[in-house]
Amino acid sequence: MSLQTLKDHAKDGYDLVKLERLLRDSENQPEWRDRADQAWAYKDGDQMTPEQKHRYRKDKLEPRVINLIGRVVNAVLGTQAKSRRDPRVESDDDSFADVAEVISAQLKEARRETNADMAVSNAYASQVIAGLGWVEVSRNADLLGYRYRVRDVHRSEMWWDWRAKELDLSDARWICRRRWLDLDEVVAKMPEFEEVLRAVVGDWAGVLTDDWQDEVMHRAYNDDRRFGVARSEWVDGGRQRLKLSEVWYKVPIEAVVFRVRGGQWRRLDLSNLRHVEAVNRGLVEIEKTVTFEIRTALFAGPIRLYDRGTKRRRYPYIPFWAFRADVDNAPYGLVDGMIPAQDEYNERRMRIQWMLKAQQLHIDNDALDTNYNTIEDIANEMMRPDMVAVLNSNRRNARGFEMRNDLTLQKEQYEVMQDAKQLIQDVPGVYATQLGNSPTGVTSGLAINSLVEQGIVAMGELNDNTMFGERLVNESLVDLIVEDLDKPDMPVFVGTGGMRREVILNTTDEQGAPINMVAEAPIKVGLSDVPTSAAFRMQQAQQIAGMITALASNPQAVAVLTPAYIESSGLPDRHAVADDLRRVSGLPVAGDRHAAQAWQQQQQQQAAKTAQIQEAAATVELQHKGALAERDAAQARLLNAKADQTGVATQREAASPHPDVQAAINDALAEASGP
Repeated sequence: MSLQTLKDHAKDGYDLVKLERLLRDSENQPEWRDRADQAWAYKDGDQMTPEQKHRYRKDKLEPRVINLIGRVVNAVLGTQAKSRRDPRVESDDDSFADVAEVISAQLKEARRETNADMAVSNAYASQVIAGLGWVEVSRNADLLGYRYRVRDVHRSEMWWDWRAKELDLSDARWICRRRWLDLDEVVAKMPEFEEVLRAVVGDWAGVLTDDWQDEVMHRAYNDDRRFGVARSEWVDGGRQRLKLSEVWYKVPIEAVVFRVRGGQWRRLDLSNLRHVEAVNRGLVEIEKTVTFEIRTALFAGPIRLYDRGTKRRRYPYIPFWAFRADVDNAPYGLVDGMIPAQDEYNERRMRIQWMLKAQQLHIDNDALDTNYNTIEDIANEMMRPDMVAVLNSNRRNARGFEMRNDLTLQKEQYEVMQDAKQLIQDVPGVYATQLGNSPTGVTSGLAINSLVEQGIVAMGELNDNTMFGERLVNESLVDLIVEDLDKPDMPVFVGTGGMRREVILNTTDEQGAPINMVAEAPIKVGLSDVPTSAAFRMQQAQQIAGMITALASNPQAVAVLTPAYIESSGLPDRHAVADDLRRVSGLPVAGDRHAAQAWQQQQQQQAAKTAQIQEAAATVELQHKGALAERDAAQARLLNAKADQTGVATQREAASPHPDVQAAINDALAEASGP
């Protein structure tokens, strides 16, 4: 083992001085961890200090607590589990639709195999109770396991740059995780450090010699002795383990970036032939900029095991914040405000318990027979149901010995206790309806839903931060997926069954134009607007069933809604049955994008034909109506002509004399003219 193996000479690498400075910075952070531990203890029911338990036992009371905080917290956590949403990967450019589909399928698989939902739920629990939760998104070092790893991390292991302001800590200069690991586990992963680490754990016993020539061992020994942290803080010789410090930090660097005109800037990689070709052909813009490099270093106490650069653009540890104090940015959760009310409730309940058992002794100085018992004996035994008191038969006052219970303040104590119980719900904004209780006078479903909605609104900031953190988890997974899909001419299969098809990533067409370039795909990750809980799916199925019933007279609507209803059911083969129904109805199978596009084009063509037919029918209808109008006009003209002809004939009859009259006129004229 050489010195270079132990000491990475990378520029701006973390050395012992910087590590000690980081540890001092961590120790100077506000004391929020004690409050977080107390909040978890109250949620778990550990709500009394040893001093309180001792005082109650001294008063002969059994110290009991009624954990009201746990019930409220469990209701809030159940709401989050009920409202889980699936992520979706979308592309801003239709030419990258295949890339988005591939990444979406890979993301769905990664979330399922890494149990990402459980990690987020555990982080949400720590967020609600302690004020801060953490999720780690990284690669799995065990090659036999799944390639990615998503785990929740306990807050006691995480330290960060307290000067950071962003919710995702993107402006933090460093993030550190410190945890204990067994020596054999560390040695198995890094056998080159076995000799040094075993010497450290053994406190260098039997290792040191006057003629020590190993420079690496000398350096490790000197670092160990001058390290400003007590050995008990990072070495456990009895268990044979070490506390490792995993430091992720940013280093400012100069970088050459490029972009296709109008596109997004990317770092120039001279080992990438496509980048070099694009630069040589003048297809891209080139600039120099100051950016940062995320590096990671691992220390076993003061001994640096490695220090190397990464290609990451974000830290692998993602915070889930609840609330942050304005003064010092210290995180706190919902339980922090419920602790005083829980203390008040416990105190009043124990006080009432004491008052129910308490006895007041009124005794004259001659009431007891001192040969058998004293006043001290009676005071010690008066709470026992089998107490024996021997009285003085010669006492002056026959009523000189009296024990009684004064409960005059019990009502007030009970009212204060009930007020504290209500405050435990009012402080975090959780209504009784969210806990399964209907308030007095609230009976309608609309009013109950309104109260539930108000409770959800009251936790809007908390849940909004959770959605932000969950989106960062999905984006971190996508970053790892993109790294694994950045190989040239990479074949990937998407879909299942008959819809399974092959997509070639990072390839070119016959003219050399890039196709399905994963690194250049303008994709984004979002959370679906539709919850995925069983209760919501049941409600959705009921709504679809009602729509099918209402649209029973429309066969096309029923053909579209019925497969959706089948998919929302709990049938084991529901997707296959739904796809069969779609095929019978001539609809595209779910997930078959090309079939959906073909069906959409067919529908558009059918709609165009229908529009043409309707337009032709309208034209024929207009022509028919015009012909009818013309016929009616012709008939009207004919009738008018006949009417005119009849009128002329009538006039002629009226103008010509009757034959008999004409004959008489002629006879008269003949007689008048004479011979």
